[in-house]
Amino acid sequence: MVVSSWKDEAACANDMDERWLGSDITVSMARLCWACPVRADCLFEALRREEASDPGIWGGTNEYDRRAIRKDRNRLREVWAELEEAAA
Repeated sequence: MVVSSWKDEAACANDMDERWLGSDITVSMARLCWACPVRADCLFEALRREEASDPGIWGGTNEYDRRAIRKDRNRLREVWAELEEAAA
């Protein structure tokens, strides 16, 4: 039995190209992310990484959004709670 990862379920799985590696999110990319069934898993993965250089669009956020979330401990707690609730 093969277990798929959340990445296999991502709405962008068949749409990956260089756009997703940059910092700019287009309206169509945002729509795809916000409707994605694994958006919470994607954002959780990106926030968990805590890398100094964290490019790309993950869970509907860019590197600047994630940096701001990490800097604000209260906001990080809120996002973490939302992600845990979505994963349950």
